[in-house]
Amino acid sequence: MTATGVAVHCYWNGRVKKEKGDVDYEGDNVNIMPVKLNYGTTYAELLDKIYTITGIDRWGFELNIICRYPISSREYKPIPIKNDEAVELMLEVPIRSGVFCVEIYLETNAVNKPFHVEANAPANVQISPLSHLLKGECNAVYSNDWETSSKHSNDSPKKDDNQMEGRKWEELNRDCLVNVFQKVGMESMLLDVPLVCKSWHKASLDPKCWEFLIFPEYIEPDDIWGRGPFAERFMLEFQFSVTAFIKFVIDRSCGHATALSLPICCTEEAFKYAANKCPKLELLGLNAGLLHKHSSIIPKLISKWKNLQSLVLGSSHGMEEILTPIRLFCRNFTRLSAPKTNVGNKEASAIVTSLPNLRYLVLNGASIEQESLVMILQGCKQLIEIDVRDCDGFDEDDAEILKLASHIPSFMCKGSYLYDPFDDYEHTQIDHNYRVYGYGCCYDYD
Repeated sequence: MTATGVAVHCYWNGRVKKEKGDVDYEGDNVNIMPVKLNYGTTYAELLDKIYTITGIDRWGFELNIICRYPISSREYKPIPIKNDEAVELMLEVPIRSGVFCVEIYLETNAVNKPFHVEANAPANVQISPLSHLLKGECNAVYSNDWETSSKHSNDSPKKDDNQMEGRKWEELNRDCLVNVFQKVGMESMLLDVPLVCKSWHKASLDPKCWEFLIFPEYIEPDDIWGRGPFAERFMLEFQFSVTAFIKFVIDRSCGHATALSLPICCTEEAFKYAANKCPKLELLGLNAGLLHKHSSIIPKLISKWKNLQSLVLGSSHGMEEILTPIRLFCRNFTRLSAPKTNVGNKEASAIVTSLPNLRYLVLNGASIEQESLVMILQGCKQLIEIDVRDCDGFDEDDAEILKLASHIPSFMCKGSYLYDPFDDYEHTQIDHNYRVYGYGCCYDYD
């Protein structure tokens, strides 16, 4: 009988412990769950299954998936699973080594919550990884403006503490309220702030409060991952479609939006509406779902954002087609972020060809081979900051890369490594009938 999948033991609530020649997983309350993964399972499908069986908060935690990968009959190494290629390699373990059950270990990283977490929201409401990254991009793009604003505030006469006693929140200067509301997440701006008092309601309508339109990635209640606090409150308060909701929020900006990240469920109609109504956009975030769903229209829409400076990609899907209009229409573009994506020669060539004047490049956690990174370093001469930490495909001590990057003021590559597990199977032979020989064993997969 032909095998259709692989048995996988999933461990969580612990930490990976590297030992000589082996990998262990330890913790006081380690959980384990056997699951079956079919051949052809993608990385996104693997994540969906893991979040489902473990109950880990998808909104609040990023996952590091580590495979206990056999490189010989008695030796194992920790291999991070971060993309479709790594999942495919993991599912080949039983065929290549004779190990009947694959072990994966989960480590969770809490998502920071300085930007999108609401003061009055439940404690478990946290921003998605892409939203958190967009917050960092906003800080980078607009740091000078904020520093200037902060300087002016510090130069203002200081109020005596006694003078502040008895002041009421609703009596705060409108400009002060707007300045605060600019840093409040979308949920509170829609469902909390306007209900406090009339002055807060009026201030919340100021277009300056809606310059950063960072939608939650999942807001559609019909979606299994959309059944979070935001989606539930949204459906109770706003009895209209997701498309109408997106248009409603975009209209609040009155054409002044400078940062935009749309939800995965965004329709083509809503996407085109955003392109037409946000002409001043400087920062755009595109999650993996949007890139796959709307790959045919995204390049056309980008041509409308002539002020675009920064782009955050959740996937490398269609990168070449996306970067081409940026070269043609976005003269001020300086920053590209594509962490934890696959960057091959095709993507590297697109970056060099379309963004020769790129100043900032963020590829931390990506899969990028040495040849592709060399291509970028040789082609993008204007780079002043590049982040390729924790990447796989090249070694952090690679002499050629370090030489090419020596002129870059901020070059970060710590934790990057080069590992080819196929080199450890030179003694393993596979005949034309897919019979695997190795370590004195024979397994028939006909």
